[in-house]
Amino acid sequence: MHTCETLIIGAGLTGLSCAFHLGRDHLLVEKENEPGGLVRTRRRPTDPEARARCGEFLCDGTGHWLHLRTPEMRALVERLLPGQLIEHERRAVIHLAGAFTPYPFQANTYGLPREIVLDCLLGLIRARHPEDFGLQPPADPPRHFRESLERLFGAGICRHFMVPYNEKLLGVPLEEISPTYAERFIPRPSLEDVVKGALGFSRESLGYNAKFVYPRAGGIGALSRALADALPQPPRYNAEVRSVHLRTKTARVTVRNPSVTANASTTATSEQVVRFERLVNTMSLPEFVARIEDAPENLRAAAARLRATTVHYFDVGVRGPGDAASQYHWIYFPEPQFVFYRVGSYSAVHADAAPPGCRSYYVEMSGGDARALLGQPEALRTRVLDDLRRARVLGPNDEVLFMELCRIPNAYVIFDAHYESARREVIETLAAHGVHSCGRWGGWNYGGMEDALLEGRAAAAVLRETA
Repeated sequence: MHTCETLIIGAGLTGLSCAFHLGRDHLLVEKENEPGGLVRTRRRPTDPEARARCGEFLCDGTGHWLHLRTPEMRALVERLLPGQLIEHERRAVIHLAGAFTPYPFQANTYGLPREIVLDCLLGLIRARHPEDFGLQPPADPPRHFRESLERLFGAGICRHFMVPYNEKLLGVPLEEISPTYAERFIPRPSLEDVVKGALGFSRESLGYNAKFVYPRAGGIGALSRALADALPQPPRYNAEVRSVHLRTKTARVTVRNPSVTANASTTATSEQVVRFERLVNTMSLPEFVARIEDAPENLRAAAARLRATTVHYFDVGVRGPGDAASQYHWIYFPEPQFVFYRVGSYSAVHADAAPPGCRSYYVEMSGGDARALLGQPEALRTRVLDDLRRARVLGPNDEVLFMELCRIPNAYVIFDAHYESARREVIETLAAHGVHSCGRWGGWNYGGMEDALLEGRAAAAVLRETA
């Protein structure tokens, strides 16, 4: 039996940050063979022979662009990657009615059909100044996310972008979502900004992600590797926590031991029991509760009420001159005729992510037509390629070198009517048993990479105070 003061599950950014700020006397276990969780960089194509034919592409598992708003986290990342951060100004657009308009949509309707521009402007003015239209301001708070958006931006902006885009992303009607969902991440331009944007005086600098930083080399995985290398005790890789017993404070850990001989590669497994005083969990909250052998009934019942959307995406490598959309970092697609809700380009941010003369993309899908096609891989692949060409992401002379379909379970937590009470009960019940569950998945929340680093640091502070 292995004994440790603190067992940390998961070497994603939250687990790594917690271990970094905690110092020694911990055991950090990670089921994969490298750190980072979703913040990893993979070499594509996966098949070595295909990679030898078309060259090596670096893919981050959809867009992972660092938005560092706190001086402490910026200082930490700069210390981990000295001289390696490049700052970029966002080049993001919305594809609507055959046109590209800059993000955020609500402040950039210029260039769209006049009927859409008028609908968006009148809707916003009516929502912000209802008395000018003989209407009374709403007396009650919004009941759900759709109503919240309509009060903020008006019916037109919601009809053409906010509602269809978010329903494609989340895969559920917005009437099921809490009115406060994603408040921090939605730009709220003034009426002046909206009018200027409708007339071509763009405000592309609006929003939390107007600028971002990205490593000079190695993809976003360079950050995770640097943080892992800075730990006083290295993570234990290929080690998966299969079960936890709260009363005895023990965890069963399956350890894989890959080995390569002259003739073959094999993997031997063994099982270890780890005894801990305190536990930090960063894996998916419902999955973690399912692995607790002696979980109280109220804990299981509350975890069963937690919901999330799974995202599928293609990593795509292309050789060729490209088309109208080749220069953009990412593009939003609210319209139902496109199977994806967003397309981003690794190589548009960092040219070295693709070999010379090539480009690389991630194509994200969740709700809409994507669900029906997920069981038909070839039909989905054909539909995605057709839609990419119609959207002018791919040009007529582009050669598609590879497409690899990937999956992100629990990509977006569903902030429904049960969310607050269920999450609170799970988190508080675990805390009463000495378990601190945090991070985007362990805390069952929504946030970016900096949030993960901050939550890991906060967890370490709590553990130090209660030691």
